[in-house]
Amino acid sequence: MADTEGANPQSDGEPRSSDTPQEAPPPVEVDIELWDSLPGDRAFAVVEQEGRVVWLASKGHVSAQARDELADVLAKFTREQSWTQNWPDSK
Repeated sequence: MADTEGANPQSDGEPRSSDTPQEAPPPVEVDIELWDSLPGDRAFAVVEQEGRVVWLASKGHVSAQARDELADVLAKFTREQSWTQNWPDSK
């Protein structure tokens, strides 16, 4: 029988990176603004800066109801951390 002691790097008693708790990323602030129009007749344009994402929606393509429903979905994603952003200065 071959000597396999130490062959498995996970068996040394040291915690694996998946075992150590990770600090949660800061929450993302998401806003949706209805604009009269957007360049190139786009329906949406997304503008972001550290900690905040603003979806610009064209009134000609997106109703207030659609905006509200999208805002609810995006809020759910950020609450559940299904969507996170990794900005350079985030800790």
